[in-house]
Amino acid sequence: MKKLNVNLDTCTYPIAIGEGIIQKIHALVPKSLLSAPILVVTNKNIWSLAGGILLKSLGSANDNITIFEVPDSEKAKSFVTYQKIIVELAKIGHRTKPLLIALGGGVVGDVAGFAAATYRRGIPFIQIPTTLLAQVDSSIGGKVAIDLPQAKNLVGTFYQPSAVVTDLSFLKTLPVRELRNGLSEVIKYGIIHDAKLFEYISARLDKILECDMASMEHVVWTCAAIKADVVGCDEFDVSGVRAQLNFGHTFGHAIETASSYSKAYTHGEAVAIGMVMAGDLARQISMLTSVEFEKIRALLNRAGLPTCVPASMGKEILEALDYDKKFLDGKRRFVLPMRIGAVKIVEEIPYETIKEVVSRGGV
Repeated sequence: MKKLNVNLDTCTYPIAIGEGIIQKIHALVPKSLLSAPILVVTNKNIWSLAGGILLKSLGSANDNITIFEVPDSEKAKSFVTYQKIIVELAKIGHRTKPLLIALGGGVVGDVAGFAAATYRRGIPFIQIPTTLLAQVDSSIGGKVAIDLPQAKNLVGTFYQPSAVVTDLSFLKTLPVRELRNGLSEVIKYGIIHDAKLFEYISARLDKILECDMASMEHVVWTCAAIKADVVGCDEFDVSGVRAQLNFGHTFGHAIETASSYSKAYTHGEAVAIGMVMAGDLARQISMLTSVEFEKIRALLNRAGLPTCVPASMGKEILEALDYDKKFLDGKRRFVLPMRIGAVKIVEEIPYETIKEVVSRGGV
């Protein structure tokens, strides 16, 4: 098992990464937290896989545990689901602040975290991410939110977990599509921050897709460390440092919105296409060479990720971009690659150039 800390001005919390460590949660989380009433927010599939193990691990610390299952879909990040979680918290926590445990992927972590942030002006919560995407990205850094029909994550806040317990064993249970979904975010870290990671993924892609534990531990640890460092420099996303994590997400979120959060595109698939669009945009303004662009696109293709959408989605994607919360004071802001391992925020790109890139739907 490996550990690292997310060191912030507001708090510090640990991330534990290892195989089978959900069985040791009672030793990884302060006993004072586990003595409170506990609400576990999860989904049916994850609970059937890990519920018994989690209950056994928590059993010696607490017998006041309630389970709340949410739908296994992006559409679970809604006011309806949020309100139901709040009601459950009120039932078990009317005399004391309960502990919320988010056991699942990014959707579970986001909606549960938002509930934890707002119930009684904030209660402790623990992230137990079960997907590759959640383990390397969404469980770290405290961005919690729910969606609106107009755009993704429009209602949200910053609220840090008390701990992140990353059990690599869950990765062995993932369908191949879900593994690739998370691999998109892993590749993103290589592009924005670590060319050596990009090369590692390229060289060991087959092992990663086979869920070789040594390879997975390396990529999860490396990505978690990168995100912890970035968040530590810019917790509230104000200096521009944290914005680099949005590479591929501006176009990616618009694609998710344009497809009505359906299962046509997972988050990682939309981000993969978004990274290609962002690379194409960087190439159009002579910021990225065609050679580097092709390396990015080729690795995404080898990983089994989509790199384009139908041109017919162009209008809806452009409309969704207008709601992007990363656009400030009417200025269009994109995180664009300069080379593999480095990105830059670029503002005021001509609308016609953006429209041209979107019209190609990726390439």
